Amino acid sequence: MIPESVLNQIQDRIDIVEIISAYVPLKGAGRNFKAPCPFHPEKTPSFMVSADKQIFHCFGCGVGGNVFSFLMKQEKKDFREVVEMLADRAGVEIPKDKVISPQAVERSTALVKANEFAAGFYHRFLLEKKEAEDARLYLAKRGISDATIKNFKLGFAPDAWDGLCRAAKERIPDAVLEKAGLVVSKKEGGFYDRFRRRILFPIVDVKGACVAFGGRVLDESLPKYLNSPETEIYIKGKHLYGFAQARKAIHDSDAVIVVEGYMDVIACHQAGVENVVASLGTALTVDQVRLVKRNTKNVFILYDADQAGELATLRGLELFLEEGLDVKIVRLPSGHDPDSFIKERGVGHFKEALSKAQTLFDYKLAILKEKFDPRAVEGRVKIANEMVLLFRKVPNEILRSVWVRELARELTLSEEALMTEVHKAAEKGKGFTVSAPPPPQNEVRSVEKLLIGLMLDHPDFVLRAREEVRADDFQHPAARNIVKRLLEGANTSPLVSQLVNFYKDDPDAVRLISLSCAEIEAILDKQKTFADCLLWVKRSRITTQREGLRTEILAAQRQGDKNRINQLLYDFNELNKGMRKINEKK
Repeated sequence: MIPESVLNQIQDRIDIVEIISAYVPLKGAGRNFKAPCPFHPEKTPSFMVSADKQIFHCFGCGVGGNVFSFLMKQEKKDFREVVEMLADRAGVEIPKDKVISPQAVERSTALVKANEFAAGFYHRFLLEKKEAEDARLYLAKRGISDATIKNFKLGFAPDAWDGLCRAAKERIPDAVLEKAGLVVSKKEGGFYDRFRRRILFPIVDVKGACVAFGGRVLDESLPKYLNSPETEIYIKGKHLYGFAQARKAIHDSDAVIVVEGYMDVIACHQAGVENVVASLGTALTVDQVRLVKRNTKNVFILYDADQAGELATLRGLELFLEEGLDVKIVRLPSGHDPDSFIKERGVGHFKEALSKAQTLFDYKLAILKEKFDPRAVEGRVKIANEMVLLFRKVPNEILRSVWVRELARELTLSEEALMTEVHKAAEKGKGFTVSAPPPPQNEVRSVEKLLIGLMLDHPDFVLRAREEVRADDFQHPAARNIVKRLLEGANTSPLVSQLVNFYKDDPDAVRLISLSCAEIEAILDKQKTFADCLLWVKRSRITTQREGLRTEILAAQRQGDKNRINQLLYDFNELNKGMRKINEKK
């Protein structure tokens, strides 16, 4: 974790205008700069850079953020990589993580060195040695080209107990080889190679360093696959196989395809579909999902079409949903994986299967319809209950309401009853909070954007807003989150570029911050605009409260609770008085 103070120091010394102008020709437009957007084709420039706020925003494609955000997208690098790049340019030293001791760093370096040595040894053995002829024939039979072998640095472990041990002698200590999981200690003393007579698939981290291996036999002997144990530098659930090779394609296509096996990844890449990674086992983890999230929001999951694969897919889908990603599922014909499907039917049919990917709603509903009879009342209830458990994990309120409507139509059930069950599940699982209905199509209301932009423009607006509005007045989740942080913060407007750092893992929030700041640039009378927005928020709040009271009054009337009715009518009249006062200020 890079300290916030270091990020601030880098941003103080770096000018976003200077950085972006190295990539696109900026022209002055008042206090700001404009250019054609580097991230999508356009004829009329809609890409704006603010020197004052040190942010950028494109009104065409909606992308925005600070200097770190720009370089992450432009250079296809992750957050730490661009921070390190700019720190070097700004002359700012990034402190070492205090929880990592020099001894731990030394151990990690030694383990990486051992794995890199092993990767080179196994790769050369596969390419050059006569003893690897069977392995070369096996890969050729599987359709793997020499270029692909070199791209993924595939290797072959010799059929010897100490091939690696002897090669590494006097270069890598046996104890380090053991800690890297490359050799195993013998009871009588000494070591033997973990991998023998296996095709080896090096597993690399996000920086491209080899941290582990997966090994496959040439025949059908068991175990078919033998993998490196977890070590100080390798935790299976934190890595995705093929990510280093797929990273550029993921950014270019703004999508990732997640498959199960090493050969699936390699077959796809060789066929020209390069935005493909594997999950190193069927059980996706939160760390793997967040690694994906840092690079794209669009995910295609493609697991083997068997029961275990279906279940693994659903578990992974729920993790992607909880992180707010758009996930779809590709179902290949039974008995096929990506490797076999591409070989048998070609990459054209594979791309066609991708184009027909199902939404999560359709995918799970299809599975449940196979499991339960949708023609029977009992079957429909069971399907509905299973779907409701999934709905509560969907953070997007609009998507959830659309799915409820679709499910009600599919099962001929009451939409209101389904939504009631969704709310019950939410309360039980605390999966989401029920709030006022969001605006159409998940758009942020203009008044919300204006208020956020003005609060970020001057601290006086933050102070006034603190007295007049609440975070709950904002319907859009990202707007509500940002306003809550502003209202609870210091009595100043935070530097916008620094606020973007806080939300670097929340693209919706970053986009809203840059958009809000960009939209207020054309406002001449900001004081009047702010006052008008406050009045609008107050009227909206009272309208919502009155609707709630009407519902309570009807309920009290049905119950014949006169005392409750009188209290509610009093409250309703007080709200009407408040509304009249607000309208008098117009």
